[in-house]
Amino acid sequence: MLSKLSDTSSRTNKIRFHSKTQFLRSHQKGSSLVEFSLVASVFFLIFFTVVDLSIYNYVKLTMQNAVREGARYAVTGRSDLDPDGNGDREAAVTRMISDASNGYLDKVMNEHDGLRVEDIDGNSVSGFGSAGEIIAIHLDCEWSTVSPLIYPFVDDGKYSFTVSTAMRNESF
Repeated sequence: MLSKLSDTSSRTNKIRFHSKTQFLRSHQKGSSLVEFSLVASVFFLIFFTVVDLSIYNYVKLTMQNAVREGARYAVTGRSDLDPDGNGDREAAVTRMISDASNGYLDKVMNEHDGLRVEDIDGNSVSGFGSAGEIIAIHLDCEWSTVSPLIYPFVDDGKYSFTVSTAMRNESF
């Protein structure tokens, strides 16, 4: 009788154990989806932050190159790129910067109001200076961020940066 009782209790324990694991398995069907969504959201947040910083650096380097190309054009004293054909040197240099910026000039500035030209002492220079004068061209830019992770660390959700270059005007 005792052996029958122990046999029955071990069978009951097996049934209980089996039914508990079966119960737990049947209620875990959506757990992998929940785990994936948590891990994927963190992964994509970090991924898009890296992409956002990469785009910002690309735009900054592109604008630095555009200002350098504009300065190289400005120091020659030429004005043949003036869109109006008036021989306006400022418009020609601005067009050269715009052409070299791959279309980003209009996206980082509003109507070219961030373009400053200064002499070696930091005084404002009109018309990109005269022959032999050292000029520095500064371009104040803003680029919007899309990553919510970076947004609190930048003013108004925009990266603000200035690209500059300095060169001596040729004798023209």
